[in-house]
Amino acid sequence: MDRKVKRLIIFSLLFILTMSFNWSIVKAASTENIKDDLNFLTTGELDQIQSEIDRVVIEHDLDIVIVFTDDTEGKSSRDFADDYYDYNGYGVGSDASGLLMLINMNERDLWISTTGEAISIFTDNRIENVLDMVAPYLSDENYYQASMTFISQVEQYAFMGAPIPGTPGNQGESPYYPDISSPSYSYWEKALGIMGSPIVYLVGIILALIGVGIASSGNKGKVTVDNRTYEEGGSFQLIDKRDDFINQTVTRTRIPKNNTSSGGGGSSTHRGSSGRSHGGGGRKF
Repeated sequence: MDRKVKRLIIFSLLFILTMSFNWSIVKAASTENIKDDLNFLTTGELDQIQSEIDRVVIEHDLDIVIVFTDDTEGKSSRDFADDYYDYNGYGVGSDASGLLMLINMNERDLWISTTGEAISIFTDNRIENVLDMVAPYLSDENYYQASMTFISQVEQYAFMGAPIPGTPGNQGESPYYPDISSPSYSYWEKALGIMGSPIVYLVGIILALIGVGIASSGNKGKVTVDNRTYEEGGSFQLIDKRDDFINQTVTRTRIPKNNTSSGGGGSSTHRGSSGRSHGGGGRKF
């Protein structure tokens, strides 16, 4: 066989293998609900995350999308997240309910966009809680754990449902206690999680009451201290009494109007380029 023909065959085979390898990388960079332009996740991690997303979507009727990119096409993180969700056919039901978490590596932005029923469930405060949980993992470049934590948070709040308006406290919000049984938490995180439980304080109160009861039982209910305990007899006499009017001060405080579109118990909303309403929030990491 001619030497040139052999070289051509070898070159063709190498080209085919190279293209096949590149195609497999591109394929591994995305699943139905995960877009990983930067190949932060392995194929196995992608499959595990997608499996968790599928389960939560079925159980709670909320779509979940995760996007890793360093190119937002000149848009802000918020606008890119909204548009990516709207123009790629995501969402459950007629109101396209769901959430998208964008990790914009170019700006080091973390943004969560909510749509449909997710706007009511994921209030501004709840989104801040989710960001608190996810951002540290992104700072540590633990992209797999950041994704799994996001899904876990979505599932927790989806199970709780939308807060009830007008409920005392944080508009029906229940305090969040992390799943401290997870191996991803350190000893101190687990200790803080236990301290956050109301059971700890309830036990403390009960033990304090028992201690007071035991101490007071020794006195058999008798009062041992009265107004004569620390006063020498006849040492105090009131000889003069006078009332003087000094001045008068009036303080006026303006009561702000209630704004239901934002604040502690509500969700701030805006309209995307598609015309659809979105909630959301974000921060740097």
